[in-house]
Amino acid sequence: MLDSSTRERPSSRSFAATTASRRTRARARAMLARASTRATLRASTRATRATTATRATARRRARRRELEPKSLRHRRLVPRSTAGDGDDRLWSNVERGDGDDRLWSNVERGDDGLRRRAGSLGASVALVAGTTLGAGMLALPLVLRDAGFVPSTVVIVACWVFFAATGLCVLEVNLGTMCELGRGGGVSVNAMCRRTLGDAGVNAATASFAFIHYALLVAYVQKVGELAVEIWPQVPGGANAASVAYATAMSTFLYLASPAKIERFNSALFAGVVGTFVPLLLLAARSETTSVDNLLAVSDWSAAPATIPIVAVAFVYHQVVPVVATSLEGDRKRATTAVLAGTAIPALMFILWDAAVLGSVDAGAIDVDPIGALQASSPLTAALVRGFEFFAVSTSFLGFGWGLADFLADGMKTTDIRDPRPWALALVPPVIFALACPGVFLAALDSAGAFGVLVVFGMIPPAMVYRHRQMRDECALENDPVGCLPVLDPVLPGGALTLALMFAFAASEVGSETIGLARQWFRM
Repeated sequence: MLDSSTRERPSSRSFAATTASRRTRARARAMLARASTRATLRASTRATRATTATRATARRRARRRELEPKSLRHRRLVPRSTAGDGDDRLWSNVERGDGDDRLWSNVERGDDGLRRRAGSLGASVALVAGTTLGAGMLALPLVLRDAGFVPSTVVIVACWVFFAATGLCVLEVNLGTMCELGRGGGVSVNAMCRRTLGDAGVNAATASFAFIHYALLVAYVQKVGELAVEIWPQVPGGANAASVAYATAMSTFLYLASPAKIERFNSALFAGVVGTFVPLLLLAARSETTSVDNLLAVSDWSAAPATIPIVAVAFVYHQVVPVVATSLEGDRKRATTAVLAGTAIPALMFILWDAAVLGSVDAGAIDVDPIGALQASSPLTAALVRGFEFFAVSTSFLGFGWGLADFLADGMKTTDIRDPRPWALALVPPVIFALACPGVFLAALDSAGAFGVLVVFGMIPPAMVYRHRQMRDECALENDPVGCLPVLDPVLPGGALTLALMFAFAASEVGSETIGLARQWFRM
């Protein structure tokens, strides 16, 4: 039996292995602890990022909810359509083909259910052109004769370029606002100003916008009464009864008809404008006194600046740009074409009519009224003049009435296209003022109409676009996939420099008009 002193002791190798095993277990525990700490940090970072993103999303949603009517907050998927009762679908699944840039599909109810109602580019061009044209176009050469044909043509082309650009500004902001609010249509100038310029911009735009539209609608209603008496002197009730009957018929049609029917009716009226204008142009050009010498006899460039406010009033159409964008399903390219072509047609008609009338007037015949002489030359020309005035007034009445009702509906926070309140508020007051005291509105339009047009449709559109593009850049920094859709790319090229030049031009004209109004006031 071995003595205890002679027992085997653990070898140095066995002792080292045990120590290494302990160290390995300690390192493993340390690694597990570090891994657990890193996982905790990563989870905390992810939670912080998620919280930040959630808060940013909540801020964006809160901003949109402030701009969005309450009636839309719980039914954002319901499209603005003419679907009838009995169809409980919330939307229609669609697919987009190559080259299709529309943002949504307008639908209507047919015999086989809902079907797409594609907007017509031709009808949109006719709507813009018909709204721009007015009965006052025939008298435009009388106002421009002091400057002469060449200076007045330069003014017309310059005003066309400027107001076509401001129309594209309105289109850009309109498409961006519809994307941000998630609405296919129903976004008027009121909502665009509120989103981009705040309450101050809304107040300035609302006052000028409403004044211009009400004043022009009063003028149109009164003009129809005058035309009725000229055509039929024994009309029952006289001019007032004719104005009421016309306004009632047109207002009822606007309220009851679908957008597609309104577009078709407006296209027919615009065809009447062209159909009466072309013969009038030929008759004026074939006058015995027409010559190139008469056309170029007067060329006073110093008188050209004074004609800018007058021509500016002739290019008012911006209120139908949201209607065009909705009709064309948010297709930016087609809506841009409608704005450019729809304004180019009236500009060309202005120039041709100016040339035909000024070319037929002797430079020394200052007191001669060429329009009156042309109208008195034959019963045919008199009928053509009255027909042109009627069709021009009717196309403008449709555009201004439709645009004003859409503007008021947005201000009243209603999206029901059959709500009678916006239509009544838009179309009843002009009839009352046309019967009671038309001189108040018409005198105000003569003195301050150009001022309001240059503020609402000259200064505000570039200001809205500038702020809209700033919001787009902020949106891109937040990586918002909804607010940064490709459709928000600028419609008007040139960047901030173009916007600054547009705003400066309109502001200078507004300043000039303000000085002129102040001088008139002090003279009184």
